Amino acid sequence: MSEIIAVLGSGNGGLAAAADLTLRGFRVHLFNRRAESLAAVRERGGITLIDTQADQTEFAPIPVVTTDIEQAIAGAQVIMLAVPVTAHAYYAELLAPYLTADHIVFLNPGHTGGGLHFMQTLRDSGVTTPVRTCEVSTLTYTSRITGPAEVTCYLRAREVPFAAFPGKYAPAIIDTVRALYPGLQLYDNVLDTAFLNINAIEHPPQILCNAGWVEHTQGDYYFYYEGTTPAVGRVIDAVDAERLAVADRLNIKTKSFVDMFCEVGYTTAEAAQTGSAYQALQASEPNRKIKAPKSLDHRYIHEDVGYGLVPLAQFGAMAGVPTPTMNSLIQMASIMNQIDYATTGRTLHKLGLAAVSAEQLHEFLFEGDI
Repeated sequence: MSEIIAVLGSGNGGLAAAADLTLRGFRVHLFNRRAESLAAVRERGGITLIDTQADQTEFAPIPVVTTDIEQAIAGAQVIMLAVPVTAHAYYAELLAPYLTADHIVFLNPGHTGGGLHFMQTLRDSGVTTPVRTCEVSTLTYTSRITGPAEVTCYLRAREVPFAAFPGKYAPAIIDTVRALYPGLQLYDNVLDTAFLNINAIEHPPQILCNAGWVEHTQGDYYFYYEGTTPAVGRVIDAVDAERLAVADRLNIKTKSFVDMFCEVGYTTAEAAQTGSAYQALQASEPNRKIKAPKSLDHRYIHEDVGYGLVPLAQFGAMAGVPTPTMNSLIQMASIMNQIDYATTGRTLHKLGLAAVSAEQLHEFLFEGDI
């Protein structure tokens, strides 16, 4: 019998994961909290996956499509959350009554501190069971929903940073999750992967510096290619420099934005060698034809500012490293969307780190407590 994988979420990443894993021989249980989001998959009995790299289209039958969380996770060891990072706390509360020490909760992606936030929400919900979580720094697919029960996959990330929380569980779970994604690269802890969140580095400058273009055209331009001009690229470079400085002070292993962008397959080695975000984005073939959001009410701000830049800036404060570019982008986003991201976003308190010092940080990441 095929291994059961519970895929929670039926957006771009969830549909891509469900279809891809099904076609590779896994039995997928697909969950969404809203029945209307699953209606087309139920009606058609599965998902059409258009793979632009392989130049082929295949149909993936999905045997279980449900809004019942118990049915979704029944028989599954791996529970994959392919959901917006803003929904991690919701899913922690939803799963809290059912999780056991045998489950592996896989955040695809965790972005910046997803596993920490998920675990703190479980604690706040009264869970005392030792739950094993793991995450990747960025979604394992570049994909978009292109029709009813249809998803187009432009890229499967080749090498994706992966870590567990608590870190002590990594040796016991890495092989299980690698069966899904053989290219996973194991890192020491979830801050090593959190600081590799390329979306938090690029998306806030790309959307905020082009706010007028987004609103005037309702997103009718190529977001990465046309929206990353030399000036926007310099803002991305400035964010990246601050991130690298914070990581260095906290002894977190990381890499430059352009090197990460190249390693996951988004740009060429020649472009990465320039060290310029502008050059890397101009040479990005997988992202070239992706259009911009239709408005500023979008995850590129809600997620990548509130759940990306906010925790990075707060880690800067923990480390005593100034982050003026990040702080400016957080303030701009807050004004534009009339949301105080510095308080509603992923703060150290929500990560369970409010009482953890910089000196205690690595012990906490490995043990799950201090």
